[in-house]
Amino acid sequence: MMRIRLRGLAWIGLVALLVPAVGVSAAETLPDVVVFYREGCNDCRHMDEVLEELYAQYPNLVISHIEETDPGASDLMWTLATKYGIFPSKFPVIFVGDEALVGTGRDKELRLRAAVRDCVFNGCESPISQVSEKPFPWITAASLLVALLVAAIILLQ
Repeated sequence: MMRIRLRGLAWIGLVALLVPAVGVSAAETLPDVVVFYREGCNDCRHMDEVLEELYAQYPNLVISHIEETDPGASDLMWTLATKYGIFPSKFPVIFVGDEALVGTGRDKELRLRAAVRDCVFNGCESPISQVSEKPFPWITAASLLVALLVAAIILLQ
């Protein structure tokens, strides 16, 4: 009886792990600006203030904030970084049009403003459209492998 309960719990746990891992949310419109940030990052807050100001000027601007711990975030960030030819060594990492910015500073702020203005007035492709194929979800795949191993160990006992 205990063995049956353990198997049932293992299957419920496995399903609970798999459902969020394969669920993909699709944005209605692709963002003009993609911001990768870290919770509690002062530089991220500073650049957010700049983005809020730009959004107030250009209310049609679509900005997507992605926290580094969001599922698939690091895979997407590194895929974009490769496409843009940058090394994201600190946060925030911001992609807009054909511009990629890492960190903060007056030069980054000016480049961000110029890139957003160029995007608003001349149009630009979403940074997401730079990714021709979905990045391989390494973190999700590793999580699934661990979940399967745990389920197998529980089921084989």
